[in-house]
This record gives sequence, structure tokens and C-alpha cells, in this order.
Amino acid sequence: MNLTRREFAAASATLALTACAGGPSRRAEADGKLPSLGRALAPYFPFGAAITPGQVAFGSADFIKAQFSVVVAENAMKPEALAARGEGQYSFTQADELVNFARASGLKVRGHTLVWHQQTPAWFFVENGAPVTRATLITRMERYITDVVGHFKGRVYAWDVVNEAYSFGEARTRTDSEGMRLSPFREIIGEDYIEIAFRAAARADPDALLFYNDYETQNPRKIAAISEMVTRFKAAGVKIDGIGHQAHCSMLHPSVNSFERAVEQYAMLGITQHVTELDIALNDDISANRVSEASPALLARQAQRYADFFKVFIKQRRHITAVLVWGIDDAGSWLRHWPNERFEAPLLFDEKRQPKPAFWALMKLAETG
Repeated sequence: MNLTRREFAAASATLALTACAGGPSRRAEADGKLPSLGRALAPYFPFGAAITPGQVAFGSADFIKAQFSVVVAENAMKPEALAARGEGQYSFTQADELVNFARASGLKVRGHTLVWHQQTPAWFFVENGAPVTRATLITRMERYITDVVGHFKGRVYAWDVVNEAYSFGEARTRTDSEGMRLSPFREIIGEDYIEIAFRAAARADPDALLFYNDYETQNPRKIAAISEMVTRFKAAGVKIDGIGHQAHCSMLHPSVNSFERAVEQYAMLGITQHVTELDIALNDDISANRVSEASPALLARQAQRYADFFKVFIKQRRHITAVLVWGIDDAGSWLRHWPNERFEAPLLFDEKRQPKPAFWALMKLAETG
């Protein structure tokens, strides 16, 4: 399909979306009261977003309370934010403010993330200028998990315990023969570091839901690796409650059908699933830099793509028990800075925090089921 026809089709979709969204949601906007997507989706699952302490403190608290029912800290609960100074030395102030705001506002809180190959301070892995031993890193990892999960016990209902441990088909990523990323955790402790982490989290808060979180979770090789891990953990009595689908999407990838097939395959493991970091880039390739503005045609395509994914989420709501977007508006999206500085507009609200066609498409879908 050439660009002219694609733009024509997208423009037609814009008109269709505008027409079909002319019900209660649009009237509410005309009255100056934006409807709440979190409340609209509540019959299906909690809907939320990644937020920052700065957004809570400087003017976005009411917006967050109005639009969402579950939140996750974008960066404020990662190891480099909580324990940059050294072992046992924690900076909980900003994370506590975020969590306390959420709970006071009736919002659920997901914890992200305990063990990750990025945004973990260097002291974890070195001692006296040399790499730490397996025993030392296990002790440090277990202490960190115990202290952090224990600190938030009863306030955080779900944790991403381990993040992005597997990689397939990424040229610059080193892995072992099973596709496990050769992170410092994997190289120093061994492949059982994931099990050790989950056991520590379960001891620290037996009531919290514990998740393995990753991107490209619809990749068949990743499905196989994650499924084998979950099956093995369950047989060994390791508490693992769910899989987190990051779901950073482009206009073309992944296909909605492949995502739904993955959900169904993970469901056979007897675990729950969260969509943890959803956004839909305007570029056809998520890492490309070919889009310079959010044209009406592109916004219409994006709206349809959001609607197509949410139809699956709603259909699969017995298995997908929370959905979160990664940010509250386009201005703060990580995709404006990754893989380089560029324009992107992947979320439901624009830079001025005005609802985009995707917002209205989801409102219509929530109202009709």
C-alpha cells in the first residue's frame, strides 16, 4: 500500500472514530469534565500508568487520581533510586511519597523492579575493586529484596521481581545457550539467581503478587523459555504468580493476534498476567525516527491499534488482571529519548495533556464492552 492510500485510509478512520465517539464521552468533554478511563475500564480490570514523584508533587495528582486506578513508579523504586549509596543504605523518601499518595487516593501500587541488569548500582557487583563472589552477591541481592519488599509490605500489591532476564535475536546482547541474558547476576550467581530472587520476595511479603516482567513476550522462543521457568518453579514450590507483558508496541509490531496467542499460552500455566508498560509508537518501527508530527491520520491509526489491543485485553480479562500504560502523557514518554532524542507520541494524552483519538476510542470500547 502506498503512502497516499494509507493516509487516505487513516483519515477515513479519523472520521469514523469521531463519529462513533459522539456519545456520552464527547458530551462530557463539552461540559468541561473529562470522563475517567480508569472508572470506565473498572468492570474489566484495573487501569493505570507509570508515574513519577515529581508529577505527584507538582500539579498532576488530581489528573492521576481521576484517570487511573493503579500506578507504578517509572524509576523511583528501581535499585539505583533506592540504594545508590551502598548496601543497607536506602533513600525511600520519594518512593514513600508516591506510594502514600496512591494509597490515600484509593489507587493500587505495583512495584517495579527488584532485580534488573540496568539501573542497579555498581556496588552490588564489586568488592575491593574485584567482582564479588557468588555467595556475596546472593547475600546482597537477598538483603536488598528483603529490605525493600519488607519496607513496602502491605502497601505494594504486586512486584516485578525479575525484569528482562531472557533475550533472543538481539545482536548486541550476550546470552547463555538457553537464551538467558549474561547480566552480572547471571554471570556471578548462575541461572538460579531468578529462583533465589523469587524465594526472597515471597519470604519478605507472602501476600504480594510476584511477577516475571519482560518485553517481546509474544516471541515464541521467549514463550518457551518463560513457560519452562514457570513450570519448573511451580514444581519446586517457588511462588511465582504472574507474567508482566511490557507491550512496548509500534504501529506494526507485534501483531494483535500473536499477542493474544501468547496470552492464551501463558494462561495454560495457571498464572495471572498484567500488561505492565503499554505504549504504541507512531513509527512503524519502535526504534525508528521517521515521524515528525502527530498527524490526524497517524493518530487515527494509533487509536484503532489501541482499540484492537484493548479488545483482546477485555476478551482475555480472566487472564489479564491489570493494564498499565508507561507514562501519563506524550511529553514525558521515554520514547522521546530512546533510542535517541526524537519526536514520538505513544500515549493517550498529548503534550498538553489533552485526550487523543486513542483515549476516545478506548472510552467507547469500555462503554460498549
